[in-house]
Order: sequence, then structure tokens, then C-alpha cells
Amino acid sequence: MEFGNILARLRRDRGWSQEELAMRADLSQRHISFLETGRSKPGQSALAKLAKAMALRAWEQRALFRPLAGGRTELSAPEHTASLPQGFFERLSPWPACTFEPDGTLVQSNAALDTLLTYAGGGEDLWQATAADGKANMYDLVFHPDGLIRWMENPEEVIPETLRRLRIEASHFPSLSATIARFESYPAVAKWTARLSDPPSVLEERYTLRGETLRVISVLSSIASPGEFGLAALRIEAFVPADDQSAALISSIAPPATLPAT
Repeated sequence: MEFGNILARLRRDRGWSQEELAMRADLSQRHISFLETGRSKPGQSALAKLAKAMALRAWEQRALFRPLAGGRTELSAPEHTASLPQGFFERLSPWPACTFEPDGTLVQSNAALDTLLTYAGGGEDLWQATAADGKANMYDLVFHPDGLIRWMENPEEVIPETLRRLRIEASHFPSLSATIARFESYPAVAKWTARLSDPPSVLEERYTLRGETLRVISVLSSIASPGEFGLAALRIEAFVPADDQSAALISSIAPPATLPAT
């Protein structure tokens, strides 16, 4: 769905005319009309005003910004994360976490995740070992033959659900098509494409690392960023232990978070 159609729907959901939205957002009615018909593209200032005026919830922001982000998320990691509070990702510790583009391209990971991956790979750099075209990618990290799939216990659950989510996202982010094609070429993915008839209500990823079982639940979220649609398009993924044994294993491996002085 195009930006203008989504904007018009959100406006109508609130029972507002174009004139009322224009007044609340401090924009002209002509500007609102041009945005809704696609005759104009919104700038950062207009996006921020619209999001504030309509008090958009996180999912509404994502829906509104997605049509704009497809061609405008090719920013470098520093540009993406410059607006985040200092030490943001380390504050997610001790749980492993990272942020990435919709197509899986890694933007930033915290020390807890990097240390866990070093432990899993016996010192091998798994980001580098699985990088496609030299770019570290979350999906390649897990499903590349040299990635975490080697130690995954339940690929029959994880792979179909990941594919399903990627295909839904691909309708908003065309860059995902290449990721999905590469993903589907991996042997494990080709083997486990069929979705379970009775999938679990909560997807748990299970790994055997050096004789110990690690159970984690992937928590995916995004950043509420009405002023920066590139930042709002990023995904944040935290791996929360599913049981006490897994929590103890992560805590024993991951270093204490180093936070900036306040």
C-alpha cells in the first residue's frame, strides 16, 4: 500500500478531514492533499509533524513509513544509530541483541551476542564465515551451512516460521527478495520449508553448544522514531533465555555490560 493511501486511512480512522489534520500538523491542506494523492513525497519535518499530530502508535508508524523506507534505508550503520542514546545496545545486556536492516544486513550487535557467537564457534568469526558479499547478515548467520544451523536442534520449527515472516515483509521491502532466494538455496532451508501443521504458540530456538543446551526466545521490535523513517525501519532482536539453565549459560559467557558514564 502506498504512503498516501495509508496516511488517508489513518486520518479517516481518527474521523478527521484533511483540513483538520493540516491544522493539527501545522501543514497546509494542499500539502496533505498532495501527500495523500502521491503528488508529493514527505520530508523528515512533515513526517515528524504528522506522527506527532496523529499520536501514531508504533505499528502505525511502521505501516506509514514502510513505503518510504524501501529505497531509503541504504544508510551506513553510524547514520542509522547516531540518534540512539549512547550505550543503547549494551543496555540490553546481559541478553544477546542486535539491530539489522529489513533484509537482515547487520547494523550493530552488542558484546553479549558477539561473545556468545565466539563461544559457539570455538573462536571462529561466524559473522565473517557466513557473510554474503562481505556483509554480515542475521539470516545468513543462522541458516548458512557454516552458521548456527550446525547446532540448531529444531530447524523444522524455526525455518518455516522465519520464511513465512520474510515473505510477508517482502511485500513492503523489495530488497528482501534477494535475501529469500539466497536463504532458500541453503540445504537446511530447502529441507525444512514445509510449515508444521501445529506450530508452537511461542517459537523457541534450541541449540546444543559444547554439550550444553541453549534455549532462547527471539524478541523482535522496532524503534519509535517519527522523525527518521530509516531508523524506524530497523529491526531490534534480543535473544531472551527460555529457562534458568539457558540464562545461567548466557550469563557465564557474556561479559558485564560496559555503559557510558552519566
